[in-house]
Amino acid sequence: MLLPLSAPADVVINELLPDPSGIDDNNELVEIYNRGPAAVDVTGWAIEDLATINDGTIRRRIPEDFDPAYGSTSAILQPGDFRVVRGTAAAYMNQTGDTIYLTSNRTGNLAAVVYSVNYPAAQFATSWANSPDGAQPANFAWRASTFGASNCAADAVPPAAVSNLAASSGQYAGEVDLSWTAVGDDGLTGQALQHVVKYNTVPITSGNFDASFDAFNEPVPGPPGTAEQVTVFGLDPQLTYWFAIKTRDCHNASAISTTVPSTQPGTTPLPFPDRTVGLQHWYGNLHSHTSYSDGEPTSTPTSAYTYARTLAPAPLDYLAVTDHNHAAGGFAMTPTLYHQGLAQAAAANADGQFVAIYGQEWGLAANGHLNIFEAPVLFGWEPGNNEVFVAEGDYASLYTAIQNNPSPWGALAEFCHPAASDFNSLALTSAGAAVVRAIALVNGPAFSTVTNESDVGNTNFDPQYHTALKNGYFVGTTADQDNHHATWGSSSQSRTVILSTTLSKDSLLAGLAHRRAYASQDHNAELDMRVNGYPMGSRFFAGPGDGVNFDLTVGDSDGEHVQLFELFRGIPGAQIPMLVATADNVDHFVYRDEEQPPPGEGEKRQYYVRVTQQDNQRLWSAPVEVTFSTVVDTRDEYTAAARPGGRLYPAQPNPFNPRTEIRFALSGAGVRPVRLRIFDARGRHVRTLVDSRLGPGPQVALWDGTDQRGGAVASGVYLARLEARNVDAVQRLVLLR
Repeated sequence: MLLPLSAPADVVINELLPDPSGIDDNNELVEIYNRGPAAVDVTGWAIEDLATINDGTIRRRIPEDFDPAYGSTSAILQPGDFRVVRGTAAAYMNQTGDTIYLTSNRTGNLAAVVYSVNYPAAQFATSWANSPDGAQPANFAWRASTFGASNCAADAVPPAAVSNLAASSGQYAGEVDLSWTAVGDDGLTGQALQHVVKYNTVPITSGNFDASFDAFNEPVPGPPGTAEQVTVFGLDPQLTYWFAIKTRDCHNASAISTTVPSTQPGTTPLPFPDRTVGLQHWYGNLHSHTSYSDGEPTSTPTSAYTYARTLAPAPLDYLAVTDHNHAAGGFAMTPTLYHQGLAQAAAANADGQFVAIYGQEWGLAANGHLNIFEAPVLFGWEPGNNEVFVAEGDYASLYTAIQNNPSPWGALAEFCHPAASDFNSLALTSAGAAVVRAIALVNGPAFSTVTNESDVGNTNFDPQYHTALKNGYFVGTTADQDNHHATWGSSSQSRTVILSTTLSKDSLLAGLAHRRAYASQDHNAELDMRVNGYPMGSRFFAGPGDGVNFDLTVGDSDGEHVQLFELFRGIPGAQIPMLVATADNVDHFVYRDEEQPPPGEGEKRQYYVRVTQQDNQRLWSAPVEVTFSTVVDTRDEYTAAARPGGRLYPAQPNPFNPRTEIRFALSGAGVRPVRLRIFDARGRHVRTLVDSRLGPGPQVALWDGTDQRGGAVASGVYLARLEARNVDAVQRLVLLR
């Protein structure tokens, strides 16, 4: 569990050496620095990375692992003191990029994080160093190593003040464009090190400059006279803002320059249709147990569903009971009990009121458990106690078996409370990518007996989420209670929130299948996330100049506000997610990532957001995956990709006037409920074209540009949404009158 510190840290990570010798060895260095005004005792602190943050046996100890070659080894850091920690056990900084943590305790598996640093792919014998020492906001870059000493040479002459800072309303809502001319390192000569841009809703002075908000994405200064510019994102279009800038060298800062008069942000919405139309937030728990394995004695799935629906303090919209798949070790599962559980879930399900899900938690060891939802068979390794044999610990075969024995809603599985070595270290297989739809970011406490939501689950799974994304998994996030007592939905506020159009088993499991699930430690916080108009869990294309545009909002009926948005970006198959943007103390965050990958077709990036509320409860979004292409496939993932349950084809003609044909096809056996509806660009329902039960095969619907009452609608952008079992597809339509 990562425990937030109650106040900003004065001791920070100042320099890292991830690749000292060209091989992954033990000689890596981490420098810490006291940038505060008072001495700090760091006894019992530690240095950790993503792989060790939840493993108390292999932390880099402070002060025991201080290297005397770089100065003092005292645990008392006076203001301005440096200390250097050398790796003495297993290597802990990946050469492909990592997150390094300074923690204030190393007891057990609880790590109170004081400071953390992300770094990209390492450069040989080069440090990832902050300059000036302890700079805030941080100014890390690859620099020559200076462990135990300042990261820059002495300098008594400050940069000149910027003389022409100007601000104007930005192109889109919440944006302000700033421009100025770069000054020098010494007055107007030399090249400065850092721009520090601040904004506030009151005039900025030297007295409130440091306390004002950081723009975060300032450009590195060019030579004197260089035209500089930056767009500040995520502002409230209804407010007026003041801006200010300082220029820094290693040791000095210029006088501040401010904008006068103040500036209002742009108001134009981002130019992407909202593909989240109709999606609602459903709160539940995907992990719980009954007496069919090691849950509450005499309890059944039926009693669990009844409790979660009617007795929990904040009744759940859905509950998944996931009893263990084996009998060994004092457990109880048999094929007979498993099918009884499936039958009880079917009987307890009440579409529109409560969704009951049954499944199995596969795995005998303490870790490495996989939840498998609504599979038609019991998987196992015990002779005579399975319907499909899979050897214990053989995850590759398990993924294939799940794929070959899907539920009526497709193959659906979840990584439970993952440790670093679980699931063959989260190794990717093609079958695994197809069946694993979620990963737990919160779990338990499994054996809590609390029924007033006062317990707090473990939250030390961020490193595994990062590893899964880096390895190529594309998974939603979950917050599981893992109830083993009669506390279904009541032991904590933890919820897995699934986005779907209706509270029905078909719609809810389709949302999970499409990875539209997010983890929340708050039982009613609502995270709305649109990326180029797409909901979380989406894969889509972006073309030249599109950028990746984020519109993030958190609402909470209890009045709890956001302390921090953190936006992460990674490269599937190559790089763990790295922090790329933050926003403090706002409930609505709009941001445009204009990073462009190297030239070439098919470059991918994955993004997700982590939210910390003011009471330190967190939410983690599912990712989105963006494929950059010079020729954009406008048939986004909804319309281009075949689904297990069907496919929505491009409408013809499009743009259209006066009518267009919308074609789709359903696959699989049997009839099922199908809806095809039209929405406007603001998400308002316009027309229902199909609302019936249909069997497999091709279908066509005609829309003549009229609303539900037969009246002609105006020219503009509209969205067609197809919903059926295992199908949730959206297509953009353009009507030209």
